[in-house]
Amino acid sequence: MRYVKHILMTLFVLILLAGCGGGSNTTSSQQPKAGVTPPAVTPVPQKPGTTKVTFWYGLGGHNGDVVQTLINKYNLSQNKYYVTGVFQSSYDDTLSKFNASLSGQELPNVVQIYDIGTQRMIDTKKIVPVQDLVNRDGLQSAVDDLEPAIRSYYTIGGKLYSMPFNSSTAVMYFDKNTFRQAGLDVNKKSWTYDELLDASKKLTKKDASGKVTHAGTVFYDYAWLFEQELAIHNALHSSPDNGRNQRATKYVFNNDAGVQWLDFQKKLIESGAMYFGANGENSDSAAFLNGQASITFGSIASLRGFVDTAKKNGGKVDVGVAYMPRQASAQGRNIIGGASLWITSTGTKEQQEGAWDFVKYTMQPDIQVFWSSNTGYVPTRVSAYNTSAMKDTLKQYPQFQAAIDQIRAAPTTVVDAGSVTGNMLSVRDYIQQATDDYLSGRTSSAKSALDGAVNKSNESLEEYNTALQ
Repeated sequence: MRYVKHILMTLFVLILLAGCGGGSNTTSSQQPKAGVTPPAVTPVPQKPGTTKVTFWYGLGGHNGDVVQTLINKYNLSQNKYYVTGVFQSSYDDTLSKFNASLSGQELPNVVQIYDIGTQRMIDTKKIVPVQDLVNRDGLQSAVDDLEPAIRSYYTIGGKLYSMPFNSSTAVMYFDKNTFRQAGLDVNKKSWTYDELLDASKKLTKKDASGKVTHAGTVFYDYAWLFEQELAIHNALHSSPDNGRNQRATKYVFNNDAGVQWLDFQKKLIESGAMYFGANGENSDSAAFLNGQASITFGSIASLRGFVDTAKKNGGKVDVGVAYMPRQASAQGRNIIGGASLWITSTGTKEQQEGAWDFVKYTMQPDIQVFWSSNTGYVPTRVSAYNTSAMKDTLKQYPQFQAAIDQIRAAPTTVVDAGSVTGNMLSVRDYIQQATDDYLSGRTSSAKSALDGAVNKSNESLEEYNTALQ
């Protein structure tokens, strides 16, 4: 479900249409519905006598090329197994096909599933928790080396169910050039709502007729950003404990943190300093990279594409990265996005061992550095930052450090681990609709809009949980 166009967007659409041609068509981890082109990298031939292991994944385009390159590297690194990658168009399509195949069709040995599919994957009862294999092989030290914010997302009830693979987090992108022109601090990492509101007003430019020619802020408010703000403010998304210690039975995101995030956006819009993108996240990215807006929000996985596109456009935009905005009193940290690798309980003993061998390969620090350096995702291993290759990457893209610091800014809790429920995709749609209803004036208050979204979400969750009994 795409975000409904905001009634105030009409004027800004005309601005976007004037110069969107040079924008970056990046694919970020938090927007799994967007279809992408299949990878172009050719698989290496299978070596005679190797056991075939099937791997489904949903990343395409450039990132899909890196996935297939990584598969090739694995297949060439040993003589026992052969991983064959099968592209599934998107995250959504991967999960949908997996669920559709539960009734008898052949399942893969390894599958990449995005973050919010975690509970649904556990509920299929067709997976082998990686913690069981970690314990069997005495590899807990490697798990302990996983980035705490990343490890915590895929850990439920104290058990790591899947191995983190491509991880990201949400950040604030800003144009250092326009910030300098407005006298704003380009080295400031953390901005409060009030500070960012004032900054957006300073950055907004209008012509003599009052028409906006440059917006202070523009972004597509994907509900993943809403979840980030709850975590930053130590507010639960679902109860009890975001589903971390036992199955969640209700949603509670209609809390003060949720209301404050929507009200912050309302103030931005009413001040004339912010508009929503017309066609989702990519049009917002285009507006930012074309110099038509100074601030946007998105995945750190887009950083490499942002920086490279800005350079190609002549350096008109100098890409900076800061934390997601917050209330001055906020003490939490944001959550991660992306996907992990699940080992299924199907196939032969040799195939399951091959699946585990491949998963272990992907979590090696040097492989995570290869992955991060070529895609922009956050390395899953803490020790990866000690490698010369990762140090070189941080020198080339120093903005990346802000994302790392942000997910380490507070201890891991059930709040900032993220919400784990079986109907999260529908819930995100409800939250986006509630946000649009409030910002467009169809609902009188943020609280009433979120109350409605919670009611719909709880009805959906009850149906989902009941169906499992």
